[in-house]
Amino acid sequence: MKNKIILLTAISAFGMSFAGCTASFSTGNNTATTAKPVNTVSSPAANKAANSNTTAKSDKSKSALTNEKKPEGTAKTAKNNPVPSDWIYIYDENKGYGFSVPAGTTGGQETSDGVDTFVASTPAPSELGIVVISFKDKDMTKDNLLDVAVKFLEGMGETVQTGKLTSESDEYAVAEATTIAGGKKGKAKILVGTDVTDNYVLIIGGDEDKYTANLKTIDEIWGSFEMWSGGASGN
Repeated sequence: MKNKIILLTAISAFGMSFAGCTASFSTGNNTATTAKPVNTVSSPAANKAANSNTTAKSDKSKSALTNEKKPEGTAKTAKNNPVPSDWIYIYDENKGYGFSVPAGTTGGQETSDGVDTFVASTPAPSELGIVVISFKDKDMTKDNLLDVAVKFLEGMGETVQTGKLTSESDEYAVAEATTIAGGKKGKAKILVGTDVTDNYVLIIGGDEDKYTANLKTIDEIWGSFEMWSGGASGN
């Protein structure tokens, strides 16, 4: 019952966000001295990078690659939208989380009964939808939070199928999801994070046929997500 109340509150806030509310997030250039808490920060991108570095150092069987001559003729290349060069950092002091989005992203948030829902859209050419649901509950697990994401999307009229969560660290895990609504297929990545009483669900996606082209930007967004211990719990 408790989870159902959380979901209904988030779905309601999601609908109101598109009605023109203004985000109360602070924004600033990524390279500027943005004010951040000095307490411990957990970042899935940092953990992923650390694991990657460890693997690279331990593998001594690889040799240096050399430049090869490119064949003549027409090749079939992967279609990718360029990763934006300009990013801004958004931070919610009350909920204790922040992440980076492409400059030009628009969004807003609503808070009701302790559940905060932030909704945003990135500019063309990516045109991705972003949703962050944050709330306090000391009993939530990462699997519980994936269920929250699924129920949220179902509440918006989507038929949802998710893959298994892949752990990025003790605090974070990521899963892919495919959706169908009105015959239109979508695809998204879902990041879940939990720390003591603080819980976060980040959904990033769009049309399925544009997913591969936008994957690098999607990974940049969720990989930048940070939460601070005691942010929402006030400890």
